[in-house]
Amino acid sequence: MSWTGIKKAINRAGTQVLLKTGQMDQTVDKEFEFEEKRYRNMETTSNKLQKELRHYLESLRILTNSQVNIGESLSTYYGILPSQKFNSLSQQYYSVMKSLSDKCLSELEYPYNQTVLNPISRFNSYYIEINEAIKKRANKQLDYDAMKNKVKKLIEKPPTNGEYETKLSNYQEQLVDLEKTYETLNQQLKTEIPKLINLRIPFLDPSFEAFVKIQLRFFNENYQQLNSLQAKLDAKTREDYIHGRLDKRLDDILGKMRELNITG
Repeated sequence: MSWTGIKKAINRAGTQVLLKTGQMDQTVDKEFEFEEKRYRNMETTSNKLQKELRHYLESLRILTNSQVNIGESLSTYYGILPSQKFNSLSQQYYSVMKSLSDKCLSELEYPYNQTVLNPISRFNSYYIEINEAIKKRANKQLDYDAMKNKVKKLIEKPPTNGEYETKLSNYQEQLVDLEKTYETLNQQLKTEIPKLINLRIPFLDPSFEAFVKIQLRFFNENYQQLNSLQAKLDAKTREDYIHGRLDKRLDDILGKMRELNITG
C-alpha cells in the first residue's frame, strides 16, 4: 500500500470512530441497506449451496467405495464357507458394486461438474467484484461524511486568520466531487444488485434440473443392478422378508448360536 493509501486508511478509521461514537453525522440510504441485506442473504445461501453440492458428490464417492469394500468383504467371507450359491452371489455383488463405482460414478462426475458445480461456482465468483464495489462505496461514503463534517465545523467555527473564504471554497469544491463519486457508486449498486438477485433463478434453474436428473440416473442404475441380484436370492428368504418372517428366522439362528458351547 502506498503512503497515500495508508493516510486514507488512517483517516477513514478515524472517521469510523467518530461515526460510531455519534460525533459525526452519517449518510444513510435505506434503499441501499435493504438491497445489501438481500444481497448478503443470497451470498450466504449460494455459497452454502456450492459447499453442499461439492459435499454431495464426495458423499457419492464415499457411498460407492463403501459398497465396494462391503462387497469385497462379503466375497471373502463367503469364500471360506462351503455355500457355493452364496459364494457366487457375493462375487456377483462385488462385481456389480465395482462396476457402479468405476463406471456409473465416473460417468456421472463430468456432467455433474459441468451442469451443477461449475455454474454455481461461476455465479458465486461474481461476489468478489460486487464486494469490492460495496467496499469502495463504503470508503467513498466515509470520505464524503468526513468532508461534510469539515465544512460544518469550518462554518460553525471560522478561522480568524482571514483564510475562511479560501478554505470554505476549497472544502466545498472537494465536497461536491466526493458527493458525486459516492452518489454514482451508490446508484450503480442500487441498480445492479437487484438485477443480480433476480438473475439467480433463471441462472440456476437448469442446474437444479440437471441435479435431479443426475440423481435419478445414479440411483436408478443402482436399483437396476441390485434388483437383478435380488432375483437370484433364495425364494424363501424373499418371501419371509415380504411377510415379515425374516426377523423370526434370524432370531432362531441367533438362539442356536447362543446354545453353542464353544468356550469349554
